Amino acid sequence: MDISALLIYVLIQGITPGPSNFMALYTSATLGIRGARGYLFGTMSGFFVKMLLCGLLNIALASLVPGLVPILKWVGAAYLVYLAVSIFLSGKKEQPEKPMVAATFMGGILLQALNMKSWIMGLTLFSLYVVPYTTKMLDILFWSVITLAIMFSCTLIWAVFGNSIKNVYAKYRLPLSIGMSLLLLYSAVKAVL
Repeated sequence: MDISALLIYVLIQGITPGPSNFMALYTSATLGIRGARGYLFGTMSGFFVKMLLCGLLNIALASLVPGLVPILKWVGAAYLVYLAVSIFLSGKKEQPEKPMVAATFMGGILLQALNMKSWIMGLTLFSLYVVPYTTKMLDILFWSVITLAIMFSCTLIWAVFGNSIKNVYAKYRLPLSIGMSLLLLYSAVKAVL
């Protein structure tokens, strides 16, 4: 098992832009770190369950993925469009009265369930770096926890950045919401093309 390659792969996947990181940035820019906690814990809980599923079912899913990938891509892209529209519409309001659904614990779990980037990342991680060398439950759990720790750190970086631009975001809410909406729409288009 090439541990350095595995860790580099996870770090690159974790720190690069994607739906979870965009939402962490947006949620903390809008609600602050405290307001983003529900989303952050939801998305990381969903991510951990996803990694366990990818690890435990990697061999079985590999035979099913060709038929599932197109469906999951379109469902995930549709959810990203929903998030983009929600962000755009929230940018037109003065200040959100309550967190939008996507900013909650369940919203974070839902985002992870539909996030194709992390599904592909998990399937790739376990099929390339773990399952060829071990299929022990303890090893799957270990690498799921290590991956979760790295991903949480990376998502937290995006959330802290979002929190640091909170005052700028409040002043330029509409143009920044439009920009983040466009980034999510771009992610949706790239996911299905």
